[in-house]
Amino acid sequence: MIRNLFLILFIFTINYLVVSGQEESNNPVSIAFKPQYGLILAHSSKVEHLTYTNPFGLELEYSWLMLKDKNWQQCNCYSKTGISFLYVNYDNPEIVGSSYNFIGFAEPFFIRKKRFIFSARMGAGVSFLDNIYDSEVNPENTFFSTHVSFIVHIDINAYYQLSNRYSLMAYAKYNHISNGGVKQPNYGMNFPMFGLGLNYYPSGKIIFPYREKTEFVPKCFSNMYIFGMVKKIKENEYFPEETTFVFGLYGLIGRTISKLNGFSIGLEYVNDGGAKVEISRKGLSDDHQKISGLIGHHLLFGKFDFSQYWGTYIYAPYKQHNFYQRYSLSYKFSKRVLGGVTLKTHGDVADSFHVLLGLSF
Repeated sequence: MIRNLFLILFIFTINYLVVSGQEESNNPVSIAFKPQYGLILAHSSKVEHLTYTNPFGLELEYSWLMLKDKNWQQCNCYSKTGISFLYVNYDNPEIVGSSYNFIGFAEPFFIRKKRFIFSARMGAGVSFLDNIYDSEVNPENTFFSTHVSFIVHIDINAYYQLSNRYSLMAYAKYNHISNGGVKQPNYGMNFPMFGLGLNYYPSGKIIFPYREKTEFVPKCFSNMYIFGMVKKIKENEYFPEETTFVFGLYGLIGRTISKLNGFSIGLEYVNDGGAKVEISRKGLSDDHQKISGLIGHHLLFGKFDFSQYWGTYIYAPYKQHNFYQRYSLSYKFSKRVLGGVTLKTHGDVADSFHVLLGLSF
């Protein structure tokens, strides 16, 4: 179910970007060719035996430079938004294989000179994996246990203009792939990648109109999100595999402190059906529900909100942890309606990946 929801959300995003690109005739198209090379981080002892290789891949990108006045107003900067296809070979074909990733992204330009641009990018998408865990055939692949998983990434990019139609890019990417806890094992993979690429502008020389910076006016905001996912509990010698559901919600109130930044506090509630099954199997009396407090930072870019939260458990009797992190990327479809994805981690270990639906008040 969560995979279908995520695919629907991703397809909707692609369609929206394509339609926007067709309607925004003043926003030039950019096409990029991006080879890359990286490493795999050993974030858990359970995956350390698979981190000796160096993944390599190729990313093809189609994007639009957002040059209209309304785009400038979002952050006192220009930007681009688009879609990309990323192929990654993990240099371990027998165990880990390769991934095929379809990603939507937003990228504000923070420094812009005559020939030089520096930017940051936030992206999320769906990942297809060709070699996954199998207890008999491939028991060593503790990274991935489902063919369909999710990818999120944060990049920094530098562009140097070579001519009217071409620019050279250098980039550093931090990628995470996980199935969101749908099926175990789900240790996921954290893999930074680096590279040099080439941008092509079919329309020729890109002219950035001069615009005065607009005055920042602080605003308060409040959002409420619901999230959910299907979770499979592995079979053992006494119990068969079971499919259950995890759902929750979190609400927050916050205030912007600049065009791009805001802070918030909030509360989160989770009803973990997977924990309920585990508790029942062990004959325990612990509660499977969790309540926690949140402190968050928001990187606000127009209708996009890339949020990072520090969570502290207030009530969590089963498998107690003190803290966790939550990373969310949401998009404001209308004045009130929000949608996106969110990743919860305990340190470097992914806990769950959810689809978000929300309301802004």
